[in-house]
Amino acid sequence: MDSKELQEEFTYYNYLDNEKWKLNLPSYEKISSEVVSDLPKVSVIIANYNNAPYLEKMLDSLVNQTIGLEKLQLLFIDDKSTDTSVEIVHQYLKKYESIEIYQLTKNTGGAHGPRNVGILNARGEFLVFLDADDWYDENALQYMSGTLEKSGDDMGFFGVVQSVNGKLSLKSKAYYFDGNKIGRAIQELPSAFYEWLGPQGIMVKRSLIEDNNLHFPCQKVADDVTFFYEAMRFSKNITQGKKLTTYLNRDDNNVGLSKTINRDFMVSWLRALAYINQTFPDDISKEKFLARRLEWLVYNFGLRRDVGYKFSLKRIRDFKISIDKYLGELKFDPTIYFRTGARKTVWKYLLIEDYRGVIRFNRWHSLRHIIKKYLGIMRREENQYFYPVLNSNIPKISINMRAIAVNLVDGQVVIQIYTNGILNYFEIRNKLHPFDRNKISSKKSSLIEYKVDIPLDLDLEMYDFWVIYNGYQEQKIERIEKFISKNSL
Repeated sequence: MDSKELQEEFTYYNYLDNEKWKLNLPSYEKISSEVVSDLPKVSVIIANYNNAPYLEKMLDSLVNQTIGLEKLQLLFIDDKSTDTSVEIVHQYLKKYESIEIYQLTKNTGGAHGPRNVGILNARGEFLVFLDADDWYDENALQYMSGTLEKSGDDMGFFGVVQSVNGKLSLKSKAYYFDGNKIGRAIQELPSAFYEWLGPQGIMVKRSLIEDNNLHFPCQKVADDVTFFYEAMRFSKNITQGKKLTTYLNRDDNNVGLSKTINRDFMVSWLRALAYINQTFPDDISKEKFLARRLEWLVYNFGLRRDVGYKFSLKRIRDFKISIDKYLGELKFDPTIYFRTGARKTVWKYLLIEDYRGVIRFNRWHSLRHIIKKYLGIMRREENQYFYPVLNSNIPKISINMRAIAVNLVDGQVVIQIYTNGILNYFEIRNKLHPFDRNKISSKKSSLIEYKVDIPLDLDLEMYDFWVIYNGYQEQKIERIEKFISKNSL
């Protein structure tokens, strides 16, 4: 695609730094609590469409914030829902202060519309964007705003956990694995930081948004990541806080995500990457950002079979043609940031336009994965494990890490590590409270063995044991149950 065509798309989808995005927003009807603050500390922008089952949990987390409702502006922007969403919020509005309902007169087709309405009506010194099915820790907004006030930075990133049917797991690891940081230059951020740039756990100064005319482009996906990456570029330095602030809802009864990963999803993401690529100078931050998002697209459209764009030769060819159309020839090798050999292999096939090679590799690798997962069959070569080799013509793919408990010696658990990466440390983590995590002391005793001071009387129903490697990747320790029991002492 030539530059003129790209500019036309950027204009159509309201990417550009002009006033068009404001003019294209729908009108709305506004209802407010009896008491609202003229100068709130934090504005919470909530885009909603048919999220009635989740609203009470979300709203309860807001009205009980330790910062106090008098310091908040809660903007609930409804994208013309057809369920009882507005009625539910209205009950809270009658009972609590600081709530404002903006009911759009027509549906905008995505979160971008309501979020942009929220930006135009926000009065707080700081802004956060909360998805209507997620919720906050009760101290989140006090902690986030207080941390940014002290740091003086325009943008902060804080701890997020993912909730799947009540089971919690860490999200956005790079936001807090390094501990608390202020004034951290975005050019120094690790590539893992760019794995997650959704709205959860991020706070931004309103002045940063207004001074740079920041807004969400008019498309269903990639609008939030584009917005927050642009904010990072203008902020130049960020604050990180390691405390838990936000719960990301991924329950089974929530709207299925995999089928929304379709062709429109693919093109929208590539358009967003093209905009970032053209807007900002070539540097390490942009390189890492583009690589991480490309790796994610390679995973979804080169390896996955369970998405809304049917796996086929047509899909693979279309994916590569679309990459070329929007990004052209990259000036760097993105695979240096890819996390797995399978994704690197698919990219290599795409570069030489061997689409049938991708099909063959996908078929064999999918079978390898099943054999490994359900039969436990792997191939070991010295201190590295590989997926089962089923066809000598298909590249062998290493398993990033296996960590196996093999013995108990003098009260220490002996762990064997097989990896192509770099081990950082061992960690114990509370399953119910993933942010309750602590390093475990260890000593290397051979090329692959470590003696680890794991407490032997812990309940495995409550705790997991992990190896952290390559900076931010993690692997659970296998067979630990043979040596640990709540009744062992």
